[in-house]
Amino acid sequence: MAKRNRATTAAKIEKMIKEGRGQGYGCDYLPWRTIRDVPSQGLSTRVAGWKTGRVHHFLSQGELDYFYVLDWSDVVMDIREQYPLPLEATQEIAERLGIKHPTDPKTKEAFVMTSDFLIDVQVNHRVELKVRALRSANELSSKRKIEKLEIEQTYWKERGVDWGIVTENEIPEALVKNVKWVHSAKDLSNSPAITPKILAQIEPVLFNHVMKPKMPLAHGALEVDAILGLESGSSLWVVRHFIANRVWMVEMNKPIDTGKPMVVIRSKQPVNQVGEHV
Repeated sequence: MAKRNRATTAAKIEKMIKEGRGQGYGCDYLPWRTIRDVPSQGLSTRVAGWKTGRVHHFLSQGELDYFYVLDWSDVVMDIREQYPLPLEATQEIAERLGIKHPTDPKTKEAFVMTSDFLIDVQVNHRVELKVRALRSANELSSKRKIEKLEIEQTYWKERGVDWGIVTENEIPEALVKNVKWVHSAKDLSNSPAITPKILAQIEPVLFNHVMKPKMPLAHGALEVDAILGLESGSSLWVVRHFIANRVWMVEMNKPIDTGKPMVVIRSKQPVNQVGEHV
């Protein structure tokens, strides 16, 4: 297989713009850089988003973890990762600040800077833009990394957009693990042959077993599989599905342990409508 050319050139930047990179909203947005455009330096992954209905590209563990927080949030309306900043604007800012603009180490050409996340957030019945840069706490001791962040911060500040840095210290670990656990179970198309009709039948039985005093979640789910003649693991998948769709409300900021009992509160959302609309 031919080696992918990742070098930055003016022609390549123009090509990416024509492809629609960094443009669009929701399901139509295309990130400026994808996992194919950047050499692997650890974790790089793709995840289907709940809010956008498209595949997101993440270049670090921090980006992925923060995405799970955003995708769970009730106030986040849209998530655009790897959002490009106009090259001429960042070059002008860099010159004004006396900072060297980032360049491609191979071609020495200035490359397009990106913000890790451009987020649409609903605040008091209006939508506000927020931009977040994901960095490890260790990276903030690097003078060069701080310089590049300063260019990005200045760009957004001059446009009146809320900009900030998020490190691993600001990301709630339990919430991330819980959302990751339920994330792929939101859509019935990923289920072990579960239909909306089965959901309606299984919910009261499953709820009663899960809520038994001292009943570990995994044990209760297996008992329901046996009672209803379902494939082993089906009821536990349904638990994840109900949590993902907020049919069942649980404490998401505490680790979910399938080996322990779970406290569940039913929402008012009809169970038989969940599978039809996801």
